[in-house]
Amino acid sequence: MKKLTLTVILMMSLVALFALPAFAADAADAADDAHAFVGAKKCKTCHKAQFTSWSETGHATTWDRLSAEEQKDPKCTGCHMTGTTAKDVALTGVQCEACHGAGADYKSAKIMSKKKWKADPEGQKKLALAAGLIMPTEKDCVKCHTKEGNPNFKEFKFEESAKLVHPAPTK
Repeated sequence: MKKLTLTVILMMSLVALFALPAFAADAADAADDAHAFVGAKKCKTCHKAQFTSWSETGHATTWDRLSAEEQKDPKCTGCHMTGTTAKDVALTGVQCEACHGAGADYKSAKIMSKKKWKADPEGQKKLALAAGLIMPTEKDCVKCHTKEGNPNFKEFKFEESAKLVHPAPTK
């Protein structure tokens, strides 16, 4: 009886050992899915100057620089593609949400109202951040701007590069 009990405990421990990482990965994926992507065209509705300046940068055209083979390679698409919308539309290139987070929740008029931002910029920023907005830092950028796995790597200097993402003055 002791052997059977010990065997059952050992088996359950092994199952737990192998199942927990998968369970944790599923939980992390669920957390990532908490916010949905909407695409740069939606952002353009209110952020015309930012959209125009972005569309003239390398971020906007990064997808087009991949070969057909690279466009199918997850090692490439992870950085050269923003993601997909809730309707499964592919968002190619490094669009707004690649840096600022999926916008379905923070794009609402309750959060992105110009009138409300003017009246209470810090309060609105807190709401937007809580709804998934990311104010990118160097830490966010180097997830893609890294030598590892990038045959076309160019030295990345955050302070200089950050100015190139939105070269046009923003209001």
